[in-house]
Amino acid sequence: MPLGILSCNEANNIEPMHQSEKYSHSFLFRHYASILENNRSIILEGGNGRIDFTDYAEDKIMSLVALIRISPQVSSRIAAFEDRLKALEPDMYFYEPQDYHITALDILKGKRGRTLPENIDKYVEVVKFCSSKIKPFEISFEGVSASDNAVMVCGYYDEALEQLREMLRAELKHRGLTLDERYRTFSSHVTFARLCSKYADPQKFLSLISEPVSFGTMTVSSIELCFHSWCDAKKTVIRTFPLS
Repeated sequence: MPLGILSCNEANNIEPMHQSEKYSHSFLFRHYASILENNRSIILEGGNGRIDFTDYAEDKIMSLVALIRISPQVSSRIAAFEDRLKALEPDMYFYEPQDYHITALDILKGKRGRTLPENIDKYVEVVKFCSSKIKPFEISFEGVSASDNAVMVCGYYDEALEQLREMLRAELKHRGLTLDERYRTFSSHVTFARLCSKYADPQKFLSLISEPVSFGTMTVSSIELCFHSWCDAKKTVIRTFPLS
């Protein structure tokens, strides 16, 4: 059974039946696979791309995010696969390797005209405090998935990432700071391409992303607080925090 096809929203906002499963490999695999079935017919019809996506990626819709940067070794493997996809679907929007990331927490969701919060120092202190309580952990990357308009690598993570997310949510609330998530994140995918119009050859596209492929495992040793555009192409790195 091929790994699942997921949209960015679907990758994060479907809560597992049991809290103890939310970061397990088996749950995430089932989750990715179920979304494949939900999106297959849409993909075969060409998907739901945004013709204006390239402009959208560069506009003024900004967010404040705690994120994980992808290691050079994993990034190079993702980029190699991205090149294969470019040959098949050249009109898609493709992320640069330096923009690859996993969202640890969408603190202030993307909003047109959003500016850097005046109390950014308070958010810095929260991420610094929580990062100091979490030890380095691993994320493995296996398989490529896609939704009707996005393509991503499937990530599988240790319990420590879930602990970090819950700690950030709790500490932001405790300190009276705004938490404005688009949805409650629990996935760990890396989006690397977006559909601007329609898939040129949906069948070949599905065949490519269904190939078994491993991108390796990375140790997460730091968390970045970033003010960025949806595609991370326009960004201000506020600070990077080492894990304890």
